[in-house]
This record gives sequence, structure tokens and C-alpha cells, in this order.
Amino acid sequence: MTERPMLEVEHASVSFGGLRALKDVSIQAQEGRVTALIGPNGAGKSTLLGAVSGFTRLDEGRVTFRGQDITGMRPHEGIGVGLARTFQDLEVMQRLTVAENVLLGFPHQPAERISRLLFTPWVANREHRRNVQRTVDLLHHVGLLERADTLASDLSYGEQKLLVVARLLATGADMLMLDEPGAGLPDVNLHQIGSVLREAVADGKTVLLVDHNMDLIMNYADHVTVLHHGQVIASGTPAQIQADQSVIDVYFSRSHTTEEATDAP
Repeated sequence: MTERPMLEVEHASVSFGGLRALKDVSIQAQEGRVTALIGPNGAGKSTLLGAVSGFTRLDEGRVTFRGQDITGMRPHEGIGVGLARTFQDLEVMQRLTVAENVLLGFPHQPAERISRLLFTPWVANREHRRNVQRTVDLLHHVGLLERADTLASDLSYGEQKLLVVARLLATGADMLMLDEPGAGLPDVNLHQIGSVLREAVADGKTVLLVDHNMDLIMNYADHVTVLHHGQVIASGTPAQIQADQSVIDVYFSRSHTTEEATDAP
């Protein structure tokens, strides 16, 4: 019997004015795996991520998570069903410390309910101490513990990317969706993020990853779906995708050409 996917997008279509961003797209993400979405710029990857997380409305199609139809879900409802995501922009609170940034990721903050602070302050204190300890654990996990009291603005770009991943893990969501976490990173930070994602999967999480960096995708993803002009053109293991001629024609050859143009004097 085939295992039911954790996440399933069926026949999704999205238009922005006259632009068709997604055209009858169907994908699946199996529980306990890293599923990657790749494709050239404008292929519809971030639009698809937005459709899953409630930031983009589908014109047609549906999204199901653990068998529950979440089509049209509002963004703030994601954590409630077990979904959390990052964005291409870092969204780091520059004037807060590294630890304070991670603390913001925990849902149901003790200070959210005034009644708890007034009538059961010991409960709020206990929850805060627990979140602080979990923050220490997460910062150790991503290699930023020594920077806990540093302002986020003083971190390198790669360190800020790791901070975003730590804050995502703090949500406790079962499915973690990341939009280009590897963009612009040196190899050392790239493989740090890849390792953290694999460890998250080993701890029971499921990952949906959008990225252009082929080192990150090919070394750390279990399954890859390729989008081009808003449509799925291939889906399979990293090895299968690398050998797929249609993908080579529209993606890998373009990436190679872009790198040559960038490196040219």
C-alpha cells in the first residue's frame, strides 16, 4: 500500500493579472523527507510555496496537509496545523540579539495572555524559562550559541541565514518550508544549513525546500520536482533529475551559462 503524502497540491493554478504563474501543478511531499522545488527564475516556485502557506490564493486546485483540505488557509493559521515557512528576505530583527530573535519563533508566548501574567505569573515564568532553554539548544544546534547575546545586525549574512533556520525550528512545526536558504552562501554555511535540515528530518520533521543552489539540493534532498514556466516538467530523485534531458535543457545548461557569464571578465 502506497504511503499517503504529508502534503499534496493538486492541479494548482495561479494568475497575476495576465501572467499565469502556475498551470495545473501537482506535487507531493512525503513525511520525513526533504522535498525540493527547483527551476529557473520565474518558474513559480515561490508562488507554489505561497499557495501552500496561505500567502497566495489559488485560482484552481487544492492543497491538503495530512489529509485535511487547507486550501484558502490564512497565513496565521499555518502554525495551528503544523506548517511554518521562511521567506527570501531574511526577516531578521536587526536590533534584537540572536537569542531574542529565536525566542520570537515560539508560538503561544507566556506574555501573550495578560490574565496569565496577572493571576498565574509562576506559569508564565516557567514557560519562559523552558523557551530560553530550548533557545540555547537550538542555537547550539545551528552553531550560533557563542553568538547568543550578539545583535543580529552584527552577524554575517551566512550566520543570519542560520538564525532564520533556528527561529523556524522554534515554531515546532511538523513541516518546515524554506525559500532559498542557500542563496548567496559560502560552502561552509551552505553545508551547515544542509546538515541542520537533515538532522531536522531525523528528528521527525518534513522539509519543503526551494532553492537554486544545486549543491544544497543534490546533496541534501530526497526528492526533487522541477518547475518551468509554471508547470512541472520532471520529478524524481536527485540522480534522476540530473540525468533528465528536459531538465538539463531548461535548467542545468542555463545555470552553467549564467555562471560563465558571471565569471567572464
